Amino acid sequence: QERFLAVRDGTALMISCGVEKGFFSLREITNTEWVPRTFRLRYEVWNVETTLLPHIQKQGLITDEHEAHARHWAVFDGDEMVAAARMCIHDVQEGSPDASTFSPIPLLTPVATINRLVVVPSARNLGLAKQLDECRIYAARSNRAKCIVATAAPTRIAALQRLGFRLTEEWIQPSFCESPMMQGMILTL
Repeated sequence: QERFLAVRDGTALMISCGVEKGFFSLREITNTEWVPRTFRLRYEVWNVETTLLPHIQKQGLITDEHEAHARHWAVFDGDEMVAAARMCIHDVQEGSPDASTFSPIPLLTPVATINRLVVVPSARNLGLAKQLDECRIYAARSNRAKCIVATAAPTRIAALQRLGFRLTEEWIQPSFCESPMMQGMILTL
């Protein structure tokens, strides 16, 4: 499979993942009408893969107070969103998502957080998550973050380690589901 990624000003523009899968476009969607659609995409994918909390089930969306100040990216197959992710940058460690996970660890600031990565099952194993990770790491560096933290599901740990993240001893229960536990990871920039 051939993959091509053009990056301009921290934004990935196009990915080619082979003729049989067509072309995917990866672009920043911050402050667009697409951002609320990521809340629904998270719900639709994760509702099948884990046990969501009752209030999340009722709401039909997965969102939190960090959406408004976060940068958001999405991957599209034509007009259909097939993956999404976000990144926040915080001047103080205590203001970041999952701050309690990293409270025992003094982090360099500003600290970037990468989270809420979601890929629909039919678009997995094509490198889209890696492209979203690389785009967010580039954006964090471009915005002068000193480190990036993530809370990773066991299935994501190896991929983030290949990008330079190291595991911490810290674990967290996601705010939207009953399971699984996620492990804290840090990348020093």
